[in-house]
Amino acid sequence: MNFLEVEAWKDQKKILHGFGTRNHSGDKITRKDWRGEKVVRWKKPLPLVSLQQVHKDGIVVFQGGEEEAREHWEREGDALITAYPGIAIGVFTADCLPVLLFEPEKQVVAAVHAGWRGTAQGVTGKVVEKLVEVFACATEKIRAALGPCIGPCCYEVDGPVEAAFHRGGLPWDAFVSSRGPGKWALDLQEANAYLLSKTGVKKENIRRLGYCTACRSDLFFSHRRESGTRGRHLNFIALF
Repeated sequence: MNFLEVEAWKDQKKILHGFGTRNHSGDKITRKDWRGEKVVRWKKPLPLVSLQQVHKDGIVVFQGGEEEAREHWEREGDALITAYPGIAIGVFTADCLPVLLFEPEKQVVAAVHAGWRGTAQGVTGKVVEKLVEVFACATEKIRAALGPCIGPCCYEVDGPVEAAFHRGGLPWDAFVSSRGPGKWALDLQEANAYLLSKTGVKKENIRRLGYCTACRSDLFFSHRRESGTRGRHLNFIALF
């Protein structure tokens, strides 16, 4: 299957990861299609755990085991964390931003679904805080990867999005450019890089995959471009 990887992470021997494309999907183009399936990377089959994403800031820690994995497929949330090896934790996107995190010394990984609503609620920063709280991770050691999402070239937003960012205490002007009265182009990657840096993640440890899902119809599904496509990309990370 064709997953995109972070070049700087390829020397990490304890994790597998991938950002999905429409070309890898085959007949698995929705979360429902993936349920009960395994992600196979480098000949390693990994059972997949995922949540019902609701565009909020809910974070779930996966402790391990088949029963808990089944329960999580029914559980709402937009971020998963685990220190349990041999399991892929994943989020599904089609314009929203997937964020993958890992802390190499504590051997903990996280997968985050960050659309504008979750970003405005600070979900990515809250995941870092949870890594520190639950696993005693050191923020300066956390690695982050911001995957393909709709870029500011294509992502026009309006007043309700601005209001949500202000409620969340985010510096709106740092992530947008004007497109006329009441309209802005929003940079989701930049906003989430800010959330990571604010919690202590080093800028040099934040990697970005510079693809716009709306521009690249050859590579990605796009909810906006395709008017609500049912296609979704699987984005995952696993310890092994």
